[in-house]
Amino acid sequence: MAPIKRPRAVLDEGETPIVAVESAQSNLRQNSRKKARLLGEPRRNHTLSAEDYDSHEDVAASDTDGVATRRDAAGSVSDLDDSSDEELDRQIATQLSSKRRESVVNRPADHGVIETVSCSNFMCHAQLEVALGPLINFIIGHNGSGKSAVLTALTLCLGGKASATNRGQSLKSFIKEGQELCTLAVKLKNTAESAYQHEVYGDSIIIERHFSRAGTSGFRLKSATGRLISTRKADLEEICDYYALQLDNPMNCLTQDMARQFLNNSSEQEKYKFFVKGVQLEQLDQDYQLIEDYVDAIENTLGTRMQDVEVLKKKKQDADSKFRTAEKHDSLRQKLRNLANQMAWAQVEEQERNLESFAKQMQKAGKIIDDAESEAVAADTAFTEAVRKLEVASEAVQEAQGGVEPLRETKQQTKDEFDQVRGEALDVQKQQRVIADHLRAAELRIENTKIEIADEYTKLDAANGGSHTRRLAEKDEKQSKVAEAQNRLKEHTSSFSMLETDRKSAEQELDQIKVPIQAKRNEVRQCEEQLNNLRRDRGQQQGGFHPNMPRLLRAIQQEAGFQEKPIGPVGSHVRLLQPSWSTILEKSFGGMLESFVVMSKSDQALLSNLMKRVGCNCQILIGNHRSIDTSQHEPDSNFTTTLRVLEVDNDAVRRQLIINQVVEQTLLIEDRSQAIAKMYDHGRLRNVKQCFSMNDQRNGWGVRLAYGWQGAENISPMPPFQGKPRMKTDIESQISYQQDLLQRLKQDLAEIVQRQQHLQSDVIKCNEAISQYKKRQQSLRLELQAAQKVVEDLQDALDKDRVEEGRLDALKDNLKEVEDEKRLLEGSYEEAVTSADKHRESMKTLTGRLRIMDAQLADGEARIHKAEARELKLKENRQLALLAKNKAIQSIADLKEEEKRLEIQRDRLADRVAHYIEQACQVCVRVPVEPGETGQTLEAKLKKLSADLERHEKALGSNKARFAAEASEATTIYETALRQVQSFEQLAQLLKSTLVTRRMRWKKFRSHIAARAKAQFVYLLSERGFRGKLKTDHKQKLLEIKVEPDETQMSHGRQTKTLSGGEKSFSTICLLLSLWEAMGAPIRCLDEFDVFMDSVNREVSMNMIIVAARRSVGRQFILITPQSMGSVDVTNPDVRVIKLNDPERGQTTLPYAGREAA
Repeated sequence: MAPIKRPRAVLDEGETPIVAVESAQSNLRQNSRKKARLLGEPRRNHTLSAEDYDSHEDVAASDTDGVATRRDAAGSVSDLDDSSDEELDRQIATQLSSKRRESVVNRPADHGVIETVSCSNFMCHAQLEVALGPLINFIIGHNGSGKSAVLTALTLCLGGKASATNRGQSLKSFIKEGQELCTLAVKLKNTAESAYQHEVYGDSIIIERHFSRAGTSGFRLKSATGRLISTRKADLEEICDYYALQLDNPMNCLTQDMARQFLNNSSEQEKYKFFVKGVQLEQLDQDYQLIEDYVDAIENTLGTRMQDVEVLKKKKQDADSKFRTAEKHDSLRQKLRNLANQMAWAQVEEQERNLESFAKQMQKAGKIIDDAESEAVAADTAFTEAVRKLEVASEAVQEAQGGVEPLRETKQQTKDEFDQVRGEALDVQKQQRVIADHLRAAELRIENTKIEIADEYTKLDAANGGSHTRRLAEKDEKQSKVAEAQNRLKEHTSSFSMLETDRKSAEQELDQIKVPIQAKRNEVRQCEEQLNNLRRDRGQQQGGFHPNMPRLLRAIQQEAGFQEKPIGPVGSHVRLLQPSWSTILEKSFGGMLESFVVMSKSDQALLSNLMKRVGCNCQILIGNHRSIDTSQHEPDSNFTTTLRVLEVDNDAVRRQLIINQVVEQTLLIEDRSQAIAKMYDHGRLRNVKQCFSMNDQRNGWGVRLAYGWQGAENISPMPPFQGKPRMKTDIESQISYQQDLLQRLKQDLAEIVQRQQHLQSDVIKCNEAISQYKKRQQSLRLELQAAQKVVEDLQDALDKDRVEEGRLDALKDNLKEVEDEKRLLEGSYEEAVTSADKHRESMKTLTGRLRIMDAQLADGEARIHKAEARELKLKENRQLALLAKNKAIQSIADLKEEEKRLEIQRDRLADRVAHYIEQACQVCVRVPVEPGETGQTLEAKLKKLSADLERHEKALGSNKARFAAEASEATTIYETALRQVQSFEQLAQLLKSTLVTRRMRWKKFRSHIAARAKAQFVYLLSERGFRGKLKTDHKQKLLEIKVEPDETQMSHGRQTKTLSGGEKSFSTICLLLSLWEAMGAPIRCLDEFDVFMDSVNREVSMNMIIVAARRSVGRQFILITPQSMGSVDVTNPDVRVIKLNDPERGQTTLPYAGREAA
């Protein structure tokens, strides 16, 4: 839709409104770019134009009355205009004078304002971007700086032709020399409520145009964020029409050449044509001319159509006359009608017999399908049982593998530890043998050295009287005490390995108990979470199902393609009466509680698609409406079965639980030992497949007892269900049961923690024993060191008694070195012995553990092989059961497809019977067919009577029915043609009336615009002290401009060709501003308007342009001048001066000043 236009001025009460051209745009122009012709090519001698309305010539006698009326009306309007021009001029002058005294605040428009113009490789610019103000813009710069390129780029980018710029005849000529591609871009403001598609473009619309020397060209419309919206020029034209951007209008965008030759080289006829085209009156006149052509074509067509109507009327009268003369031979026709009636209903009876035969076939097909469905139910039951057995076997394999894998890892770790200890023991043994060899050699050297020292002391005793011998005896005594201390230390050290073994054993037991403690804590935590979930989810059963289950249920309710709505999820239809069995039964049922039950294959496919769409994949079970009687297949009433603790509110769900979970033959016995006794002590129980029991060793766990091959025992554990409950139950009872279970788990945890504390106490005791050992070892070492100190003191005394220091000292030094070496070797040997003992003890322990693990692994491998063999066999059974089930399902599908085909044939036959009955009813009401008559016999009789009737009618020339049809057809054709002619006459009258009104308004527009321009032109000339006037002759289409450079009344004014350059330029500005006041375009452009002005005329013109621009509220002005703005006040914020620098070779970006100081 077009934007709401603003009036050019605010009028006081009582003043004559001044109509702007902007509000007179033709709807015909807005709605269609192409002008189609109606009802053939119009006759040009009946075409009216604007010249006809301006002339006072007589209307030719050959014209139609309607056209004459239009011309008379237009002529009278023209006479009124001629007589009231002077009065209108006075009114306009009074209004303009009043408007100039008003204070007007110039505010920027909210949309349709050019914000920036940028170009690349365009004319003399490599890169240029100009940011324009929303109101008044002056673009200045030296000659050759490319100022006019801004206006040219703006015109081309907004869809203008190259020839309209007077700068070139093709786009190629605008590409910068040496470049191949040019890009132009214009950014339009697009804000406020009346913005153009603001939700698409945003606050700005970016328009780009690209063209190359190869001839390619295109537009791009982008949003404020740079997102591409469109590349169609039609969208650009729609934007330009929306904002009334008419840059190809010479009045909106006056180029240099047009500005120079406007007043100089143009004739009065050209000036008038320029005026009419600039204010858009020419286009409006052409649109009205097109409507006149349409009216002429309609009136020419009406003359021919009226003659055709008379011919049709004559044909209608002739057909009616013939029909009235053809009504006879009624008796023969009545007999013919009776036969036709019987023939019609005879065909109906034949089709009814065929339909009855198809009904019998349908019954037989239904019985076959029932038998096939029974077989499919049995196959499905067998497959479900095979799947269940396979799942049990798979769980047994996983359980066996899960039990063996930790043993393998533990054995490998123990084996690695054993190999490491054995390697270390061998190294210690080698080291021990080496140390023993060195120790024996050291003892031999000590013995030899002592003998030599004794010999020396014997010599000394003989010399000193025997004191040296006494010291030697005392020294030997003390050395024996040193040996005793060393033995005590050695014995004490040997007890360390036992203490260390006890400590490691206690720590190992302590580490082993951490795993069951953590497991028990996890059970307590899971039980607490379950209890919290129960408390939190009171009344919210959906919490246990898939997160997307509500979406799936809504999708099922909204889907209308189901033959029968799916039932589910199954858990929502099951109530558990004994909550203590919740976790075991939830685990046993598995995913079935989230499954859905449908009654047909098509419903299954549709539900599967819904599940994929909402992301909630669940099992889909196909059931039927047959009831299952379990009274003969249930165990004794003294037993509690799964079915007896469940309350199922849907028969289809109950059937699926019986078929897939054998709930009627599953016992529930809480005590495990009692369950084992019931199941296995007295042979196989009747009507019992399995039994669930509580695990008395692990709270929350269950035990499944079943019969294996030939009645063998099959007992397997059942871990607790970890999710939220899906079956409905008494929430308070379940919470109470969960609280009891939590209490028992906490008691078990307390017992294990107490055991852990005892083990921690044992570890502490072992550590204390080792600490006491270390203290005793330190005490023994101190005793040894004291005894060794006494021996050393005696040795010192003996050393003082030496006489022959040389020989004795050398021997003693040698003895000391050897004894030191021996002590070191003894210490090393002692450590090696201790280490060897430790390694032997470790190897003994590890060997025992490895034997135990080998036995356990052998048992585990045997269980795995046995379980895998059973699983493989059950997989084969499951595959066979699956093939049988699929075969049964496919058989049902094939039978149902055949049934569907029969139903289609039956429905078609029923439709045919109904169609035959309907057609027969159109012939007559149902009549009995005589016995023995068939369609063929009746048809033969009918042909014979028809032939007789035809012979009678030949004399008449036709039959009565044909005459009636011809009369009816002629009447219909005549009435239709008459209505068409009347419709065309009404349309022609409406168009003529509208066109007269439009022409009168067009002339008023022209008169007001001309009067406004005259008054404004005179006023603007007076600003410079000039005198002049505009004289318009609408009949001759002349626009005469007279200007006198002074205000004297001595002459009648001069022609514009006799004015000087400055006077011509000033007059051009005055005329242009006068016409701008009568226009509605939001953007006005003027290029180098002051080239030939002197400083006085330029200063007045500049101020006059700025004042006029400010009075044009919201309009954007782009004025280009090569001269400076020093003499003009541009300090107001609504004026922006943009200065372009001279382009340089090789530059990439042209800087420009955003605003120049006054």
